Amino acid sequence: MTLSQKTIHRLAVGLMAAYLVALALIVFWPTPVDKPAAGFLDQTISWLHHHGMPKFVGYAQIEFSSNILLFVPMGVIASVRLKSVWLSVGIGFLASCIIELSQALFLSARVPSVLDVVANTLGAAVGAGIYFLAHRRLAVEPRQSSKESVVELVKTSKEYRSK
Repeated sequence: MTLSQKTIHRLAVGLMAAYLVALALIVFWPTPVDKPAAGFLDQTISWLHHHGMPKFVGYAQIEFSSNILLFVPMGVIASVRLKSVWLSVGIGFLASCIIELSQALFLSARVPSVLDVVANTLGAAVGAGIYFLAHRRLAVEPRQSSKESVVELVKTSKEYRSK
């Protein structure tokens, strides 16, 4: 591994650890994490409704979308490690089931929900999809050797000077 590869690897591991700590704090907080902001959220949604947001978009839809977004990084992380869309989605599903079961058993103020499992699994699927689309695109694009890059740069600079 080169120095830059080591740096990128360390950064990736650090980001993954930070994400997993944040995820654990969010899902295992003793009370719903949005409870302190409930009044503000209601006011914001009401304000958005008055300024053009469709009325059918309410707290439930925003919470569902938030759960999807929460698990997108998990789908990416699992895909990087496992190199399989289906295993990555399965990991997201399994993690979500464990989270919801833990909330049911150990956190009386939290409300486990099948919709949370669905949203979290969708988020993992979106993350896996993002990873595999990006990975496929990078694999399809031919890489130039450094010699080809230098030749292309010289040609471009000659064309520019001749104008």
